[in-house]
Amino acid sequence: MDKKFVRAILADEVAPGGMRVVELDGHEIVVCNWRGRYFAVQRRCGHMNAPLDMGTLDGKFVTCAMHCAQFDVTTGEALSGPVPADFGGESPPANLSGYLEHIGMQMKHVRTESISTYDTKVEAGWVHVAL
Repeated sequence: MDKKFVRAILADEVAPGGMRVVELDGHEIVVCNWRGRYFAVQRRCGHMNAPLDMGTLDGKFVTCAMHCAQFDVTTGEALSGPVPADFGGESPPANLSGYLEHIGMQMKHVRTESISTYDTKVEAGWVHVAL
C-alpha cells in the first residue's frame, strides 16, 4: 500500500535541534529537526503517555519531561525507562533520594514501549509526513 504524505509544517518552523507538534488526520505528531533532517514520531510517550514535545531533544534522542524515558527519533526505539538511576556520581538530597526510591519501585511495573515513527520528506519548504 502506498503511503499518503500529508503537508505538516513549514521546515523553517522547526528550529535545528527543535521539535514542533502537529495534528494530522487525528494523529498527534512531533516533528523533530536533527542536523537538518526531519523525523516524525508519535506525540505521546511510550511510558505513561506524557507529551514528548514538552521534553528535550538532544541529537536524535528525545527525553520525556515527566519521567525521563528516552527514545530514538530515527527509529522510535525506547532507549531507557523512567527516572534515571545514575546521577553521575552525585548523591541526591536524602528526601529526594527516598522519593525517587519510592517512585522507582512503583515505576518498575510500568513498561516503556517504543514509539511510532512516520516517514518524512521535504518538498517546496514543507515537511510532509506519511500517514
